[in-house]
Amino acid sequence: MIFSQTGKICDGFFVLGHPAVPVYLLDGPQPVIFDAGLTLLSELYTAEIEKILGSRAPAFCFLTHAHFDHCGAVAAFKRRYPWMEVVASHKAGEILKRPSVVERIRYLNLAAEVLVAHIGVKGTPGVHFEPFDIDRYVQEGDRVEVAAGRCVEVIESPGHTWDCLSYRISDKNILLSSEAAGQPDQTGYIVTDCLADYDCYLRSLQQLKALTPGVLCPGHIFVFSADDASAYLDRAQTACIDFFNFVSVCAKEEKKDVERIKQRIKAQEYDVKPGPKQPEPAYLINLEARIRAVLKANAAIAE
Repeated sequence: MIFSQTGKICDGFFVLGHPAVPVYLLDGPQPVIFDAGLTLLSELYTAEIEKILGSRAPAFCFLTHAHFDHCGAVAAFKRRYPWMEVVASHKAGEILKRPSVVERIRYLNLAAEVLVAHIGVKGTPGVHFEPFDIDRYVQEGDRVEVAAGRCVEVIESPGHTWDCLSYRISDKNILLSSEAAGQPDQTGYIVTDCLADYDCYLRSLQQLKALTPGVLCPGHIFVFSADDASAYLDRAQTACIDFFNFVSVCAKEEKKDVERIKQRIKAQEYDVKPGPKQPEPAYLINLEARIRAVLKANAAIAE
């Protein structure tokens, strides 16, 4: 089954906010939220969390990585739920201490007002991203017990970013991969989001695929269950190799001119696509990083 709406996915597990920029909630004795979406949707997220939890509060917020659309509402959550532990990788903690990163996250969250208006969600325009502290650092192989017989398993999945983590909910076989397993859009095209390193990205994708999740949650728009989860991961691996080949062809034809390569790819995978889609400033930043990751991998092959 493929889900493209907010609401209940399976017993005790929910997608909240908007599918384009979701927060995931796992209910239980110690409720857990995964990622924190956009800053200007903080009030929407907290309202939907509290519809399900009532007077109870999330015990944990697990962050996949330190991108603007995955950590935007953490400070608001922390004010609302002061005993909630924010969980992330050591690399994410280091990244979030950089003033330049905080400024970029703030800028991109403000730029996301266009996306929020497009998808028809009521946000809080003009609200600024605030930095926050990580309460617990985790790494590959860690298991955080959140209920009797239930752990959140930590899987390091670099390639999209160096700080990227995926999480598996042990008793439900739910895998929250974020963009480590690609990002599908409304047309079915899967963006190969290898911002940090192409080879690491492909290895992470193959590692996640081998877990054969019963439910798969990429970063945005869709959630896949049962056979659709396996089929998606197969397509994501094919898309990854196709993207590598397409960038390689463009690089040869455009004599490695990154700006010209960028315009060719943007015309194919962004300009013609319907929304909701990533705000253009964020897309262009990420696209250049994806291209450079492939060029770096190509250069390594040539050596």
